Amino acid sequence: MTNRRGVAMLAALWLVVGITIVAMEFSLIGRERRQAGLAASDRALATAGALGAFAMTRAQLEAALRAGPTSTAGAIGSARAADPWLGVDSAFSGTMLVDSMRVEIRAVDLGARLNANALSESEFRTLFSNLLGDFVLADQLAQAILDWRDPDEIARARGGERDDYLKAKLLRLPTNQSFRDLEELLDVKGMTPDIYAVVSPYLTTLGAAQVNLNTAPVPVLRVLPGMTDEIVARIQAIRSRGGRIASVNEVLPPVRTTVGRGAQDAVSVQSQAMSARASVLTTQLEVTMLAYASASARPVRLRVLVQRTNANGAPAADVAAEEWR
Repeated sequence: MTNRRGVAMLAALWLVVGITIVAMEFSLIGRERRQAGLAASDRALATAGALGAFAMTRAQLEAALRAGPTSTAGAIGSARAADPWLGVDSAFSGTMLVDSMRVEIRAVDLGARLNANALSESEFRTLFSNLLGDFVLADQLAQAILDWRDPDEIARARGGERDDYLKAKLLRLPTNQSFRDLEELLDVKGMTPDIYAVVSPYLTTLGAAQVNLNTAPVPVLRVLPGMTDEIVARIQAIRSRGGRIASVNEVLPPVRTTVGRGAQDAVSVQSQAMSARASVLTTQLEVTMLAYASASARPVRLRVLVQRTNANGAPAADVAAEEWR
C-alpha cells in the first residue's frame, strides 16, 4: 500500500513538473509574440512618422522653389534667391515632431558629394590621396573598390576578388555590382572604420554624379577633371565673400590665343569635361528621416532621393528613389 502511494505521489509530482514546463513554454511563446507585436507596432508607427515628416519637408522644399526671388538683402540672400535649395543642410535639417513622435531629418546636397558608383579608379585615388595623405594606401583602396564593383573576377594588382577575400578570411565577398548603400564600403578589402569615417562625408551612392561648385568641399572639387589649385582658389574666393558662381565658365581658365593650337585644344577638352561633371545649382538632395516611435524602440530610417523638376509648368520636388531600413 505504501509503495502504491509513493508511486502515485511520484507520478503526481512529474505531472505537476510537466504542466509547469508546458505553462512556462506557453508563457515564453506568448511573451515573444507580444514583444514581436510591440516591435511591429512601433515600426508601423515610426514608418508613419517618417512618411509624415518627409511629406512636410517636401512641401517646404517645393514652397522654397515656388517662392521666387525675395527682398532679402546681402550676397547670401541673393545667392539663395537664385538657388532656393542652397544650404539645405542647415535650412531643411533638424528635428520634427509628428504627432508627438520625434523624427530627425537630414538633407544633403548631393552636388557636395561624389557618387561612389560613378567614380573611376583614378578619381578614387585622387580623393583618397588628398584625404589620407598616403598615395600607396589610396591606390590599394581605389583598386579594391573597383574590383568590388566591376562584374568580372579578375583582380587588379593591389585589389582583390573572391579568392583574395576567402584567403584573408573576410566576412563579406565582393558583390561585383554597384554599392547599394555607402556603408557597404566597410566590407571592401583594406577599408577600416577609421578610414571610412574620414572618406564617407564626401561620398554617396545616390544622384547624377554632378558636383555643385557652390557647395562642394575642396576634396570633392579636386576630383573634377582639369581642376587645378588656381581654379579651387578662385572658387573659394567667390564663396568666402558670400557670392555665388552663376556659371561653370566663370571659374574656368580662359583659352588664350597666344598659346599653341595643341594647348588650346587641351584646355578646351578639360573645360568641356569639367562642365559635364559640374553644376552651379542644387538640383538633387538626399533626405534621410530617422523616426523614433519610443525611446526604447529601434528607429526606422527612410532615405529619399529628391530632385528638382517641373510639373505642369510649376517647380516641384519629385521623389526619384527611396529606401527603407
